[in-house]
Amino acid sequence: MIEKPYFSRVFTTLLFILTTLTHQSASQTTNPDDVKAMQSLKSKLDLSKSSDLSWSDPDPCKWTNVGCQSGRVSAIQIGKQNVAGSLPSDLSSLTSLTRLELQSNQITGALPSLKGLASLQVLLLHSNSFTSVPDDFFDGLTSLQAVYLDWNPFHAWPVPASLSQLTGLVNFSANNANVTGPIPDFFALLPSLSSFNLAFNSLTGSLPLSLGSSNLKTLWLNNQNGVKLSGSIDVIRNATSLEQLWLQSNGFSGPIPDLTGMDSLWDLDLRDNQLTGPVPESLKALPSLKNITLTNNLLQGPVPEFDVGIDVDMKVDSERFCLPKPGACDARVDVLLSVAKDLGYPIRFANGWTGNDPCAGWIGITCDARGNITILNLQKMGLSGTISPYFARLTSVQKLLLSNNDLYGPIPSELSKMPNLKELDVSNNALSGPVPVFDAAVVFRKDGNPNLGKEVMFPPGKGNSSGGSSGSGGSGTDSGGGDGGKKRKTSVAVIIGSIVAVVCVVSLIVLGLVLYKRKNRVQGTSTTVIHPRHSGSDQDMVKITVSGPA
Repeated sequence: MIEKPYFSRVFTTLLFILTTLTHQSASQTTNPDDVKAMQSLKSKLDLSKSSDLSWSDPDPCKWTNVGCQSGRVSAIQIGKQNVAGSLPSDLSSLTSLTRLELQSNQITGALPSLKGLASLQVLLLHSNSFTSVPDDFFDGLTSLQAVYLDWNPFHAWPVPASLSQLTGLVNFSANNANVTGPIPDFFALLPSLSSFNLAFNSLTGSLPLSLGSSNLKTLWLNNQNGVKLSGSIDVIRNATSLEQLWLQSNGFSGPIPDLTGMDSLWDLDLRDNQLTGPVPESLKALPSLKNITLTNNLLQGPVPEFDVGIDVDMKVDSERFCLPKPGACDARVDVLLSVAKDLGYPIRFANGWTGNDPCAGWIGITCDARGNITILNLQKMGLSGTISPYFARLTSVQKLLLSNNDLYGPIPSELSKMPNLKELDVSNNALSGPVPVFDAAVVFRKDGNPNLGKEVMFPPGKGNSSGGSSGSGGSGTDSGGGDGGKKRKTSVAVIIGSIVAVVCVVSLIVLGLVLYKRKNRVQGTSTTVIHPRHSGSDQDMVKITVSGPA
């Protein structure tokens, strides 16, 4: 009878042989290019300070924190391992790599190109000492979902336009990474992008329009250095998926837009900019809002009141509110702010129209002894925008002087009904559209507006979005009525007419070709297509001859 220890010894021996053969097989089947690249990586890194990494085996698939699948290196996860050194140039040969995690170490030098790593999904390189990013770093990384490059002392580099090709990208973060220049207008091409963070860099320019069509939940663009980001923040009103928006410490100007529909926004930081105009009611009514920071802007109108449960950072004395505490502004102030709305709430007005009494030294305003505004002298102030019909609500005004600015659009017909108006000067602007008829006693200067009396489009990027010249008496909303509405309707009609005409031309040409081919099979002659240009008489016909093959 065979003893049990004998079976135990046999089993142990067989297990040892099987394990040895398995390891040898694994070593033999590990991709040689991967072995070479990983050995190169090992030679470049200093692992001496890491007590957890064992990279002594000749087969990298046996190294700690290295993952393999089917003999290919699929993951390198050595974050927070006290690793120093640099990276080799041949990492891009690890073509099955899905995760590269090197974060929170002391790795230095230039990043190598990862061009062509089509399987790479996660890239964590933050909190190291990398010095540069190659131009083709992101080329071909079509599976990339998460990128973290924060807190590296890179040489100045732009936001790569090649990110637009990474349609599966979810998170991109490069805070404090010396990113410079403008933000590319590529957000409409990145439907999966949820988080885009570039705080503490040196970005310049304005917010790209495609932000409004993005699905972003988190956007950090705060604390830019140097020139900073600037311009309007109006585009954010369409980014209704946003939950956290940080734009503080930049040079943004103009009003806070209507944020109706941003029901998920809980954290909004706008402090330390040059935002003007009243705080919109829609901001105070956001259902998810928990944190709002507005300090150090140039906000106007009444002091806003937020719900008790909202954490508010807003120093009243840092703004340009009409009163030091919540309460209604003077009626004249309300009208003048409505006038300023169609001019984009200029910074000059925010600084020069302070307090609750327009007769107390407001720039461009003269009053009589009873506190009635009699003169509005806003000439040569660099104003851009449309002339507001709200001017007509200042019924005591005798002189309205708006010359030598960059005003566009029509002259509101309401101005012709101002009961005390004696002088109106709109000369040297870019006004267009119909000219209202003023009383003969009114001195009306309009020279220097070559498009007055003509129906023209507003300048590119400028529209009567506020409806300031709608002829409605000044609702402040774009109702599509009045002269502005007619202008838009005329433009739309012209465009539609042009499209219809083109379609007719193409259709008739195609029809002619078909008829020609049929006829040519019998006779081989040419044919003539008659195109009705405007569906008019015979004089409105164009003859297009399509010759047959020689």
